[in-house]
Amino acid sequence: MAQWQPQPQIIRQKFPNQNVLLYQGFSELADKENIIEGTSSVQISWYPFPRIIIEFEYKGEDSVDLGETNLKLTELVPQEWIKVHFYESSKQGLNPYKLVGYLTQPLIQGKTEGLLSLTFHVANFYCFNNSNRYDYELDDKGIEKEIQREGWLDFDGQLIFDFEDWHIVLGTLEETYDLQEKLEVQGGYGVTHVCKVEKLDNSQFNLDKGYEIINAFVYYLSFVRGIWLAPLFVTGFDAEGNKILEEWRTPTIKADSWQSPNYSCVEADSTEIVDIFSGFMKKWQDKVWKEVVQNSIQWYLESFKHQTGYNTSIILIQAALEKIAWTYLKTNACVTSEGFNGLKASGQIRLLLKFLNIELIPVDSDNYPKIKFKANERKETWIDTVQAFTEVRNAIIHPPAKKGEKPFLPSEEMMIEAFAIGHHYLLQCLLKLFDRPYI
Repeated sequence: MAQWQPQPQIIRQKFPNQNVLLYQGFSELADKENIIEGTSSVQISWYPFPRIIIEFEYKGEDSVDLGETNLKLTELVPQEWIKVHFYESSKQGLNPYKLVGYLTQPLIQGKTEGLLSLTFHVANFYCFNNSNRYDYELDDKGIEKEIQREGWLDFDGQLIFDFEDWHIVLGTLEETYDLQEKLEVQGGYGVTHVCKVEKLDNSQFNLDKGYEIINAFVYYLSFVRGIWLAPLFVTGFDAEGNKILEEWRTPTIKADSWQSPNYSCVEADSTEIVDIFSGFMKKWQDKVWKEVVQNSIQWYLESFKHQTGYNTSIILIQAALEKIAWTYLKTNACVTSEGFNGLKASGQIRLLLKFLNIELIPVDSDNYPKIKFKANERKETWIDTVQAFTEVRNAIIHPPAKKGEKPFLPSEEMMIEAFAIGHHYLLQCLLKLFDRPYI
């Protein structure tokens, strides 16, 4: 591999939410049986989520029906028709008509076969200056030796992820620390990193295979970051570093605006995120585990937003813990189907934590005063924090089981504590599944 190749076009923003211009020039709109000439701009826009926005301006007396249509970008070589949904039309005075819409299908320019590398950008990941390009490992005789991994361009901060026959480099763009500071204050979106994907043996691959790795990697980065991320502006290159592919696509993942969750999967500038990636990929490529990992990370991320209250977050966390428990305990022959189904949710989760060797949070911990107080009231039933968490969830979902039974209505403070306990257990379970060296 040539470590300085490819040299893609780098997206740079000085301020959050600056649109990224992909095309500006003449175009033709297919309107029923007519062709209308005008000019278009194609941009990566950020709200309500990152997507490809189209603006088309034309002179004339008649307005165009909104909805699905085709637009030809005549200055592209070769010329391309793109599928657009226009949802807004405006005209002021003598100015041209202006239509605004979005790209409904990806536009692929160039070859999708014979790729040696793909690059793409990521918005809203934490900046870092650390690198694992130079590292040490023990040889067969137990002697430490230096290893050097293939780096890329001149990024001060670049992390290298090698898994099986794939090589991925995540690089922090220059001057993005200033952008990150603005994002912390304003929120929104800012392009912070660029990634390269290629094969370790320098062999060719196609776009579909590349996307399998890209999607898995971005899902993993979302888990690390604590918010949804998405791949932007995918481009492909040949062995000489020549661009042979450019794709404009609205990402299938609806990325989140900048947030800074007050927890951390790992430190933002730690090479530990490289160590965990291989364990994640093993589960991702396992037919039994892939859907479980996808669902669990989805519920893990969504649970932390609290947009609809902690009660929703608690429900999502318990769903993830139960799904992981069922899959892990069954695939490792820890329990029979009958035995699993005979357990309450608390028993299923408790058994999972036991086999994963995850220590329980004490039920009388001063960190959770509302849980501690209620546990003292219910000494016979709230035997640990697993029981406490599931009982809070049950109180949210179920009415009193017996006639005349006094309803248990957890306060907002208690739900916050229950969420923190459940979120901790879910995070530890995921890290264990991904073979984190220590917890």
